[in-house]
Amino acid sequence: MKTAEIKNAVLEFIKKNPGSNLEQIKVATKTSDILIRGAIKALQQENVILKVGENGIYSMQSKSQALVESVVKPEAKAAKKKEEDLGPKHVPGGSSRDVTRYKFLEQKSLSKSRLVHLLVKTYIEKHPKVTLAKLQEVFHSKELQPRFEVFAEVSIAKRFVKSNVSRHFLRPEELLRLASGTKIAVCNQWTKNGIDELIKIMASPEVAFKVKVDSAS
Repeated sequence: MKTAEIKNAVLEFIKKNPGSNLEQIKVATKTSDILIRGAIKALQQENVILKVGENGIYSMQSKSQALVESVVKPEAKAAKKKEEDLGPKHVPGGSSRDVTRYKFLEQKSLSKSRLVHLLVKTYIEKHPKVTLAKLQEVFHSKELQPRFEVFAEVSIAKRFVKSNVSRHFLRPEELLRLASGTKIAVCNQWTKNGIDELIKIMASPEVAFKVKVDSAS
């Protein structure tokens, strides 16, 4: 089969079967790997066909946009889901690598997650009879962290453990106990934006916790 014939065979197959991969094209045209790759490369250079996404599938240019959306959108949704798992996003212009450290009471150089743990722990110590519902209200638990909450009962927090990675402080010495006997685990997934919002809440007259920036990125 001549080069032009191979190109035409590949082209006709992709026309009828948009979204086909290299192996499917080889089987259908009964052509060697190297010749098929050459034909595909030539058709791409001529802007006749397009490789879609990272999955190695091909389509005609005229049909590519719909196919691109069908392939890329699920990947985008997965990326978005991953971002949601990390809690509140940074404010526009914020750095994804923010390493700001904080000071609260006598504790210095606290990371975001350790600051939150200390805030919750201190509030419980100052209000030993606080209920879980009241604590959630004070810390705006579900508003600040819709997925993980600022803290969660241990049984709930364990549901988020994946591949031995926890979204909460779950070591026995890190768990906090309420007067009712309920044990809670504080979320360890925080961004600068989320912490800034929490610090504002903690500074309210009801709580009156003063957090200072110890060092900034």
